[in-house]
Amino acid sequence: MTDVVIAGGGFAGSAAALFLARRGHVVTLVERDAPPPDGGPDADFEDWHRPGVPQARQSHALLGRARRVLMDETPDVVEALLDRGVHERELAVGVGRVPGEAMLSTRRLVAEAVVRRAVAREPGVTVRSGERVVGLVAAGGPGVPIVTGARTESGAVLPAQLVVDAGGRRSALPRWLDQLGVQAPVEEHQDCGYFYLTRFYRVRPGFEPPIIPVPSGVVLDYGNALSFGADNDTFSLSLTLSVQDPHRQAFRDPDRFDRFFACVPRTAPLIAIGNPITDVSLMARIENRRRRLVDDDGPVVGGVVALGDASLHTNPTLGRGISLALWQAQRLAEVAVDAPDDPVAFVAAFDEWTQAHLGVWFDTQTAADAAALDRLEAGLRGERLPLGPEPAGRRAAAAFALAQTDPLVGAAVTRMVHLLASPADAFGDPAVAERIDAFLQTEPDLERPADAPTRAEFEALVTA
Repeated sequence: MTDVVIAGGGFAGSAAALFLARRGHVVTLVERDAPPPDGGPDADFEDWHRPGVPQARQSHALLGRARRVLMDETPDVVEALLDRGVHERELAVGVGRVPGEAMLSTRRLVAEAVVRRAVAREPGVTVRSGERVVGLVAAGGPGVPIVTGARTESGAVLPAQLVVDAGGRRSALPRWLDQLGVQAPVEEHQDCGYFYLTRFYRVRPGFEPPIIPVPSGVVLDYGNALSFGADNDTFSLSLTLSVQDPHRQAFRDPDRFDRFFACVPRTAPLIAIGNPITDVSLMARIENRRRRLVDDDGPVVGGVVALGDASLHTNPTLGRGISLALWQAQRLAEVAVDAPDDPVAFVAAFDEWTQAHLGVWFDTQTAADAAALDRLEAGLRGERLPLGPEPAGRRAAAAFALAQTDPLVGAAVTRMVHLLASPADAFGDPAVAERIDAFLQTEPDLERPADAPTRAEFEALVTA
């Protein structure tokens, strides 16, 4: 049994608290924001004030990996999600299917409230709402410092055999370590060069809720048009634009936003059946960031680990954030019993697992986003970039194209999209690789469809 303090009660922190407590560990969860309000799912979404989670009202998805983790660890939570109106959807890309697996379509705050209420009921978890961790307590001695607890803004010191930073994208862990005189974490950072605009809708009476697969994005030379399913017959539409786009502010206007999506063939049917239930929400500072507590000489500190977005986060286009966080939280719960024995070795082992299982998704995302930034910059110049010569990118593009007609390749792509197989495992199957290679021989160009709407039509919407 390990005494654990978790700083941050978002999805990652709350899930970790639940997973840990059900393995017999004693957990204190410290969360700055208030607990979810009383009422139904719409109250969770509309009335739960979450300044600590700037992406709370942006598009989200719980991919196949997330559902698998929840089914393994907390099947009662999955049942509660379904009772709350969350939709369970089969995994599919094109004609590919993965029998026995599913994803969960939901607004983030609706699902997060279900998890947070489960935490509040869980024996072994003490929740300190309305409070925040402001620093760490550490013991000196030979070797690197060992964290032995956390300090809160009220002045309380919370002893712990393991402190977990689940503070999200705005993690204060570098500052806390600096206060201890500890070397800063090793960080990799990439600005993605664009921002998100999102609006939520509810299906009008008399229409069937749409089944929106993941991914369901339209790649344009000057941006991306994204759609995500959600709970209780709601869905969201998101537009990404370059931070350099001269018209970037215009589409915060709800009417222009809707007119744009009505011009996109894939999303026009959604606009036709949806009633808006929110204004247009902005999310800026989109980035990919990986933070590690291990350098070339080993761990820089013992007794503390980063979890979820505080550890590793990628841009939200593919909806991977919550799924990666739940996967990492599951691993933390599996090995937390080892933390008191050797706090430094524990940090090293957790980092090794994180890089082996989650690092591939960070690496592939940064490569894809570098190419996406080039595409956006060219689009603003009125140019269209061809698909690059990189073999990995070409094979992935070929696999997605082939998934529309080939069930075997489609199933491999589906497993990859839902984090159930790495790209190497998904496309490394000899039969899958053979079909992709044959496709590339017959379709070497792999051109994207023409933009709809075109850039000229997009700009016309600004003045319409």
